Amino acid sequence: MKRAAVPAALLAGLGLLLPGAAQAHSFVEPYTLPVPFWLYLYACAATLVVTFAAIGYFASAPTARRAPRGVDLHAPGRVGAVAARWALRLLRAGAMGCLLLTMVAGLIGTPSPLANISMTLFWIGFLLAFAYLTAFVGNLYQLVNPWKVAIAGAQACGLDFARPRIAYPARLGFYPAFLFYVVLIWIELFWLPKPATLSLVLIAYSLCTLAGAWLFGKAVWFEHGEVFGVFFRLVGTLAPVAYAPRPGERSCRPRLRLPFVGTLEERPEHLSLVLFVLFMLSSTTYDGVHDTVFWVGLFWKNLLALLQPFWGADMGKAQAMLATWYTLYQRAGLVLSPLLYFAVYMLVMAATRAIARTAIPLRELALQFAFAIIPIAFVYNVTHYFTLILTQLPLLPYIASDPFGFGWNLFGIAPDFTGPAPLDMATIWHTEVALILAGHVVSVCLAHVIALRLFPSRRQAVISQLPMLFLMMAYTIMGLWVLSLPLALH
Repeated sequence: MKRAAVPAALLAGLGLLLPGAAQAHSFVEPYTLPVPFWLYLYACAATLVVTFAAIGYFASAPTARRAPRGVDLHAPGRVGAVAARWALRLLRAGAMGCLLLTMVAGLIGTPSPLANISMTLFWIGFLLAFAYLTAFVGNLYQLVNPWKVAIAGAQACGLDFARPRIAYPARLGFYPAFLFYVVLIWIELFWLPKPATLSLVLIAYSLCTLAGAWLFGKAVWFEHGEVFGVFFRLVGTLAPVAYAPRPGERSCRPRLRLPFVGTLEERPEHLSLVLFVLFMLSSTTYDGVHDTVFWVGLFWKNLLALLQPFWGADMGKAQAMLATWYTLYQRAGLVLSPLLYFAVYMLVMAATRAIARTAIPLRELALQFAFAIIPIAFVYNVTHYFTLILTQLPLLPYIASDPFGFGWNLFGIAPDFTGPAPLDMATIWHTEVALILAGHVVSVCLAHVIALRLFPSRRQAVISQLPMLFLMMAYTIMGLWVLSLPLALH
């Protein structure tokens, strides 16, 4: 399912042209900006610089190295513990039910992606709404993972998923989850949004998950190979709530903490997890840009002139040849995006190492600072897709009343509901600007805390963050620019 982008300023060059109106990705009428576009860029960049200066002046190493405090939450008495355990069971049953409903609806329901509940349930409810909820209530997915529930049921029938048949190679890291993530975004962007296709993909993924858990043991596979488990773990680091499963995973122990502290409590164990984090960012950026006038024109305007000697005046031959190359161009953009972001990130880490004059290995620096990028990746996702939540999620009760598109009305509600009122473009645009800026400010703060913990002196920590500051400013400008691009007409 295509993700909707949102209104922004029509920009022909990154900050070079100064438009006065915003031509939205998903709205027809332009929105006139109250101030020139370049002022948004300057204001956001200036805010990052001021934040960097303030943190560098006021923050101290002892404060940064102090272990964050948390408050353990305990269910009051035996009744509370039993209630919490049953609530967890209900949540697991609900998660398993949603997965089965998504599969079944896709296979037997209507092929219309708008009328079949499988598409809304998975793409909107699970990948978007549940991800945003995770940033507030913590990584509940680790407790209700439906594939874990299925394996628990298989173990109750006598199958052993705890014992590994093959030792998991340490060098493999999180690459299985990363590859599944690339495939997921590939399907979203380039495959037709058919409910049956989604069901077949989920069935195939379920078989892969069961096979991986059987070969390598469920604990190792769910940590390294289950893409949704890795994704929600990273998003959950932003939440003010953490969950520690109790022995046997029959219940959990929640703990309150400061927001975003989870990114400081954990660090990547492998460079493949750094690549996963960067793909969270690059895939959203590519999704926002790949159908825009800029990206489409980059191919057709340049290659038409470049390849003219191969087809001359034969436009039919040119169209057939360039259409194939255009398909490869679009797919290659997605696949290469995390590699490009990884290369830029490693260059910034190399600059950090050089300017700080530290002997810390480059790989260690890359691991230490990677989770500071998670807030940026998260707000990019929110700014690009939260309009889908506002426009599509209110339709869920009406779709659930007829989940297969058979003409049912299980809940007895009005079937002619057309959705919420049109969104106000000014509100959408300024919300996006605020979210992008807030995410980058948080990332600047987190990176500075990490630097204070990592380097022996405060001066060295502040200087080391200059390359990261420029990276954050570049991300900010890139994020606003991508939001400003109008869609190409196909």
